Amino acid sequence: MPTVSRWPELWSPLTIGPTRVSHRIMASAHAQLYADDGLISQRHIDYYAERARGGCALLVLEQQAAHPAGHNYLGGSNAYERRVIPRYEALANAVHAHDGRIFVQLFASGAQGKGMLHIDDWRPLWASSAMPSAFSSETPMEVGEAEIREVIDGFARSAENAAVAGTDGVEIHGAHAQFVGEFLSPSFNRRTDAYGGSVENRCRLLLQIGDAIRNRVGNRITVGVRLSFDEFIGEAGITGEDASAQLEILAASGLFDYFSITGGGYHALHIAVAPMGSLPEGFMADFGRQAKAVVGDRARVFIVGRILSGDTANRIIADGWADMVAMTRTQLADPELVNKLRQGRPEEIRRCVGANICIKHQLDQQGVICALNPAAGREAEWGAGRLRPVRAGQDKRIAVIGAGPAGMTAAARLAERGHRVTLFEAEEECGGRLALLRRLPGRENWGMAVEDMQQAAERAGVTLRLATRVTADTLSGGDWDTVVCATGARFERSGYSPSRPDRFTLPGADADHVTDVETALRDALEDPAVFGQRTLIIDETGEHLPFCLAELLAGAGCQVQLVTPKLFAGEGLLKTLDLPHVLPRLQQLGVVIRGQTFVERITGGGAEIYGIWGGKPEPVAADRVVLALGRRSNDVLYRELEETRQGNLHRIGDCVAPRAIEAVIYEGERLGRELA
Repeated sequence: MPTVSRWPELWSPLTIGPTRVSHRIMASAHAQLYADDGLISQRHIDYYAERARGGCALLVLEQQAAHPAGHNYLGGSNAYERRVIPRYEALANAVHAHDGRIFVQLFASGAQGKGMLHIDDWRPLWASSAMPSAFSSETPMEVGEAEIREVIDGFARSAENAAVAGTDGVEIHGAHAQFVGEFLSPSFNRRTDAYGGSVENRCRLLLQIGDAIRNRVGNRITVGVRLSFDEFIGEAGITGEDASAQLEILAASGLFDYFSITGGGYHALHIAVAPMGSLPEGFMADFGRQAKAVVGDRARVFIVGRILSGDTANRIIADGWADMVAMTRTQLADPELVNKLRQGRPEEIRRCVGANICIKHQLDQQGVICALNPAAGREAEWGAGRLRPVRAGQDKRIAVIGAGPAGMTAAARLAERGHRVTLFEAEEECGGRLALLRRLPGRENWGMAVEDMQQAAERAGVTLRLATRVTADTLSGGDWDTVVCATGARFERSGYSPSRPDRFTLPGADADHVTDVETALRDALEDPAVFGQRTLIIDETGEHLPFCLAELLAGAGCQVQLVTPKLFAGEGLLKTLDLPHVLPRLQQLGVVIRGQTFVERITGGGAEIYGIWGGKPEPVAADRVVLALGRRSNDVLYRELEETRQGNLHRIGDCVAPRAIEAVIYEGERLGRELA
């Protein structure tokens, strides 16, 4: 592999205990939830092998329960059973085949689990103190000395399994308010025995786990710890000062080869896994600097925190702020990121935009995916080198109508396989729904996704025809072998709500001062003054568009009220971790948000609203009323072609049914790979 001279520090090798890595880019532990009967599966192995093939020097396997009390996901895996050894061995072999290294992260969930997660294994949660979980509100049992010994033994046995299997190391998960992290945190640890109170006492469990692991594996494998340097809950929790004191104790023990520095916990997941538009790139880098100042040469320091570019990664290494940088979500989005950086092809990288669809799937107890990389989790079928080329002489002339995410994805794959593809778009720019999103507050990163998809299509040889509105007549003379409709969807204007199945329209929805949220956003971007002094937004999407509109209008001085019949506004933003960033901005701007509220009718001066549990309608004054309700497919062209066209006709994306962004991109990928 030709290696460019840029970023020399980044490409320098490193020893971490007995493990040598070829350069300084890693992927920290992150959930996949692909378990098979409580053990890592072949899907896991394919996932990690793909990123090792893509050049990643070190991968840390997703959290593995070190004790039966440690589970917190249905799709999670365990490390404490001997039957895991063959799976770990297969994983190690797959990663080593590409000169990568693999560590196994060992954890127990503590209070952040669910005691009734598995139907045949209900048990109380174990934690340092009987403090209710910030995640599930479940109250755990405070462990005694017998349970502590049992957990310590579980970590030691798990590490031995990892060593016997040939993996390169283990990482003790002491971060993010999990079991070990709860002992470390003054916010959660309320004990008065030898495990509570002082920093030394709070570190005792971690030191005992490290000692037990060393007694089992010696120095045969690397042993490290992941720590939250700041829990982001103020002086009540772990702060930089407290973390520095912990690091001094842990480094002085000589038990640990490295410290992987992160931040946050279940009170601050929105910071630990920062979503789009919330925090700057490399925002935790200074934690690495402070940690390295304490640890010195006694151990290696790894750092995380939305590190997206080679420039940022190299600067951290060159400045001595850390020994390795984790580019984790970036390699979920593009497993070939490292090779593309080393070969001087950064323009070909599929960039992570921070949409946090991966986190949403994790919190929904689903197998983790990437919205922009449909091959993630499907490497066996769609990984590198598995795109089936067209046989000689079998290439087709294909028209793809609509350059949204589904259309661009399908067009790129079809062209990469050897088809002759023309991509038509009625607007003057690509992107479909993303073309609007990229112009909105906090959503600008969607522009990177549009650029990456468009450039991928152009590199593949797709002919792009912008500002070209296609009809059945214009297609009829094109001699196309195949037509793919990816014409998207539009927002409903009828006012229909599934919350009111007794009616098909919202009375007054056809009035001149009523508009849909997409049209309203375009108007607001041009001139928010046209909305007058007061705007009412009726939202059932739970997504960004109505919140972005509220922010634009309120920022321009308009009084905005947003109502929804759902339990709370922005439900869809909760699991992507956007809500804790968005709501404070709206509150500061004076936006009034009301959940569990119906709109009875729209009137000439506003609307009548009432609580969903009963009560009399009350008037709300508004100069403009905006409907953010359902969407309907733009399938007119497809229906016309069904009647008139001879030959292959397909539809994908929102043209089939309006769905989430990850669903429509997946559909474009599948058609692009499978279409004959």
